[in-house]
Amino acid sequence: MTSETPSFSLINPDNQELHVPEFPARDGPQRLVAAATKQPRNREKVRLEPGHSPLDWAKLVNSGKDLRGVPCFGRYTLEDIRKHKSPEDAWTAIQGKVYNITPYLKFHPGGVKDLMRIAGRDGTKLFMMTHSWVNMDYLMEKCLVGFLVPSN
Repeated sequence: MTSETPSFSLINPDNQELHVPEFPARDGPQRLVAAATKQPRNREKVRLEPGHSPLDWAKLVNSGKDLRGVPCFGRYTLEDIRKHKSPEDAWTAIQGKVYNITPYLKFHPGGVKDLMRIAGRDGTKLFMMTHSWVNMDYLMEKCLVGFLVPSN
């Protein structure tokens, strides 16, 4: 009984056949660790409405349309933010910055319901757990309404 390493057959530019070992190996430690690692809950796929793709968001952001909904930047407490927790008027604070997320709701890949979890509150913890690689400053710069300040 021989144990043969699974491999791919590839043709290089000189028309020579190459046998490349499969990686990670089927019984290798990388696959065993991956199989034993608890996987996050499955997320539901959300079908975005037509006209609400990431490219459509970029077009809207660059259109010159007012997405802030306020005339100038302000300082807001958590009490102020709690007043903005409906789909028609949704604000959140992320890393000390306050955003009007209302215009972005229908563009969010996770859907409106998912994004509404941070509406009216400080969403930093949830954002960092799920989207730590996202550049919030760039994505939502036109929706920035101000900065989070401590309550008096």
